[in-house]
Amino acid sequence: MLEWDQHRRLEEVLEAGLRIVSLTWGDPGPYVERVHAAGGLVLHTVGSAEEARQVVAAGVDVVVAQGWEAGGHVRGQVATLPLVPAVVDAVAPVPVIAAGGIGDARGVAAVLALGAQAAWVGTRFLLAEEAPVHETYRRRLISAAETDADWYANLYDVGWPDAPHRALRNATSGTWEAAGRPASGSRPGEGQSIAAGPSGEPVVRYSSALPLESATGDIEALSLWAGQSVALANRIQPAAEIVAELVSRI
Repeated sequence: MLEWDQHRRLEEVLEAGLRIVSLTWGDPGPYVERVHAAGGLVLHTVGSAEEARQVVAAGVDVVVAQGWEAGGHVRGQVATLPLVPAVVDAVAPVPVIAAGGIGDARGVAAVLALGAQAAWVGTRFLLAEEAPVHETYRRRLISAAETDADWYANLYDVGWPDAPHRALRNATSGTWEAAGRPASGSRPGEGQSIAAGPSGEPVVRYSSALPLESATGDIEALSLWAGQSVALANRIQPAAEIVAELVSRI
């Protein structure tokens, strides 16, 4: 988890009425009791069966088994197909949600067959009409193949260091690779402001900031988060229509 006051943030969202709290990248133990006291449920994302057992022992209510095909920040290195049944077996009867590489009704049906109770879909919803993402980002998603979403150990680390992730290849990653994949501190263009966020704040190269619709500048060079299911995200649709298609084979 990021190094800011998570307890304060949790109090704020619970006071606002939130009752489903999704956690990842750390120990959920310090937060579980407070969420339960407010009548809420705790979900926690894991990348292995052992991690799943640990978070269930800490009291979480639902486990999200995230395969490494997933876009954005990816904690584990096990693919969804072997991960989900291993987690299901490890924590039964605790409910398991499958995530990573799921982009259509076939994927949803597949993870349900593996024992998951639900599917967590991310990349496909970046093309929802309601998603506030930049049009340049949408165009890259629509034109991408499943091989265009690469895994990086620590490339877009400004704002979220030491957290592996998956994103589309772009000018930033290409220049970094051409330079021999240097470590943070010696990468080309480091510290360079390449865009501005919704409030005009500068966004530097290698930032983990999502390219939102009101951003300006070199959008293509920002962190274009996407999973390997990106080839299935090929048109802009209302979110309700996407959901209807995803559940059409259940």
